[in-house]
Amino acid sequence: MRDQRYRDLGGWLDSYLDADPSTVRLLVDEVEDASQWIESGGPWADDDQLQRFLWARAHNACRGRMMDVKTIEIRHAILDLQDEYMRMTVRQIFYALTVRGVVPKTEGGGYVPVQRQVLTLRKQGALPWSFISDVTRWVRRPKTYDSVKDALVETARGYRGRLWRDQHVRCEVWLEKDALAGVIVDTSEAWDVPLMVSRGQSSETYCYAAAQAAKRAWEEAGLATIIYALYDRDKSGKVAAGKIEEKLRRYSDDAPISFTLLAVTDEQIQEWNLPTRPAKEKDEPDAVELDSIPPERLTELVESAIVENIDGKAWEIAQAYEQSEREIFMRMAANYNGEA
Repeated sequence: MRDQRYRDLGGWLDSYLDADPSTVRLLVDEVEDASQWIESGGPWADDDQLQRFLWARAHNACRGRMMDVKTIEIRHAILDLQDEYMRMTVRQIFYALTVRGVVPKTEGGGYVPVQRQVLTLRKQGALPWSFISDVTRWVRRPKTYDSVKDALVETARGYRGRLWRDQHVRCEVWLEKDALAGVIVDTSEAWDVPLMVSRGQSSETYCYAAAQAAKRAWEEAGLATIIYALYDRDKSGKVAAGKIEEKLRRYSDDAPISFTLLAVTDEQIQEWNLPTRPAKEKDEPDAVELDSIPPERLTELVESAIVENIDGKAWEIAQAYEQSEREIFMRMAANYNGEA
């Protein structure tokens, strides 16, 4: 029975992991030790759990040995995060693992091993590439279609009305880090709110354009601008947020602008027990990065701030108009016969 189990499991591992016999042998031994996943009624009780168990231990066959215990623990913890979150940055994963006590709060001893295993797990196919958020690199390409009808259909599906047109204010979310944009953008887009990525201290041009938009909104529609800023709690983050606020006020010619630091705040650090790191300068308090805030808390924070400013009745009416206009596009697409 034991030999047959080895043969069955070894064949499955060989095809699943595309591993050589020496690695398969090592992994079979690992699984045999994990008897809770092997029952008399079959080679394993829970296929998903077994796969996760094996992926955490999958190793480059040429080394001829299994990973050390700490590496396996890191890999297990990374894989477990898939059950909690849809998308994370590598640094968010690092902070999640520091909170769980898996890795230390250091770059060399904590972040680097996590970064290495995130990449390895993705290359092995265990961690989806889409799980990692990275919007720092993008492609410029014109939007093209196979036909006019395809263009009409896609326009209909993606049509968005101006949901803030009958609101009394306009909102913007300003974010320090490119990498976190992928975590927040689904929330900001759902509520039709611009997400402004400043990359630290933003350029004069970027701030001027944003300030002029606030000025036009005030002059043309009487809309005040409410800005929620998300920046690291350190000296550079404080300076960057302060500079952006100053530029927006200066270039908007006194249009009403409310500037709120949404994160990271001292209250959040204490309430959420966020991990800290030593400040770069001796006299500064310990730094806390935005990435240390768990993704669900970060998105809830942004969503709650936005919703506070919405007139619910006006929003429902705007959504109804949006749906009606979308249906017009759909009918146009359905009735299009290729004639000019």
